[in-house]
Amino acid sequence: MAYATIDAVNRFRTLLEQSGGLRTSLAALSGKYGRDNGAPADFTIEPLRVPGEILEKALSPKHPVVLVYCDQIESRRTEKLRPFSGRMRLVTEIRVSQDRLEGITETLYFYLDAVRDVVEKSTGCGGGGIYLDGEYEVTIEAVRKGGLYFQQVAKIACWVMLNRS
Repeated sequence: MAYATIDAVNRFRTLLEQSGGLRTSLAALSGKYGRDNGAPADFTIEPLRVPGEILEKALSPKHPVVLVYCDQIESRRTEKLRPFSGRMRLVTEIRVSQDRLEGITETLYFYLDAVRDVVEKSTGCGGGGIYLDGEYEVTIEAVRKGGLYFQQVAKIACWVMLNRS
């Protein structure tokens, strides 16, 4: 089952990275958020689940940071002849950081809406027995002090149905 987990995370990460993915959604939303220059070109999407304090110390990332990981697996055994049939909860975590409070939440919402757009556009069969049902849950944390700057985090969790032969 370990292969199925990393496969689901990588497929979802590919949805965000491919053309028509997160960068395209950011470009489309930039006018609505009053951002003429769109999104930074140097952000990366990492398959990593790590607390912000460790992330800052270990990697010194450029912000915004987009992380994708699986945090929950449910085996439903709906298809009896398959080794695994169930669902996985995939989380996309967005971290923004800046030296001033002004505009930090708007920046977070900008990336949050872009990820939501990708999830809504990608609903359906993702190939290889993976099906994104389109339902998602959003959690937005309060701004807090993170190192020398202010930091805010949002998480978008969506369920992926998975059937493995």
